[in-house]
Amino acid sequence: MLDQNNKVIRQQLELWKNSIRPHFDQSLELIPDDKLDWAPSAKMMRLGNIFLHVAETSLWWYGKVIKGETFTDLSDGAIPLRSDIKKHLIDHWLRLDQLFAEDPKILDQEFSFEGNGKTFKFTGLWIYTHLLEHDIHHRSQVNQYLRILGITPPEV
Repeated sequence: MLDQNNKVIRQQLELWKNSIRPHFDQSLELIPDDKLDWAPSAKMMRLGNIFLHVAETSLWWYGKVIKGETFTDLSDGAIPLRSDIKKHLIDHWLRLDQLFAEDPKILDQEFSFEGNGKTFKFTGLWIYTHLLEHDIHHRSQVNQYLRILGITPPEV
């Protein structure tokens, strides 16, 4: 497992499992159905799509870049049903559990992908750290949206 002999990563995994995941799951339950399509302004991501974006990120970085799987966008632009968002979040957490179960050597490996005529290279540690930062960033975004709607978000 990634946290083998690494207290920092062990604490980060506990944060992910005990704080970030439950927060996303609880936040989704607090959102009224008619607000899944809501955003504070036209140029901002809609509330329901934030959850899909979180799930797409692990699908891209762990599924495609690390594992070489085919990547498919989760949204066609339409706001998904709450049940579909829940399914995609469950898949996101399962992908992260797969990442967490990897041999710690994966953190030192280099992974690459092609895009815009360039080759991009990242270490497994960079990908792991990016996924953690990304989830925390969007947890904060969801909290901000909920507060604007007058909904008290789950405690962090």
